[in-house]
Amino acid sequence: MPNNRHAWLVFKKILLILFVLFLMNYYQVASGNYRNSLTNKTILTEDKIKEFEEDVKNGEYIDIKNYTEEEYIDTRNPISKIGSGIGGEIDQIVNEKAGNFFNFIKKYFF
Repeated sequence: MPNNRHAWLVFKKILLILFVLFLMNYYQVASGNYRNSLTNKTILTEDKIKEFEEDVKNGEYIDIKNYTEEEYIDTRNPISKIGSGIGGEIDQIVNEKAGNFFNFIKKYFF
């Protein structure tokens, strides 16, 4: 039967690994997908640019949706979905605990 110290060390290592995975996944989701979505919204093909110029010359109604091609590619995989879910839960718990801590401090200093 393992002693409490050993169990605590194992728990801390697992928690550290989960936190590092959370940070890695959070960075990947926050930077990669957002950037890709912005890029997809701003890409105009040569044909669409020519079509836009013709519509301007002819004085037709201009709507940007007619000239953009929105193509969504889901780059998530099961591991990133699990990491994102775990990260969301950790984020919620940390925010709740931090709020409780600051409310506790506020009682005594303000």
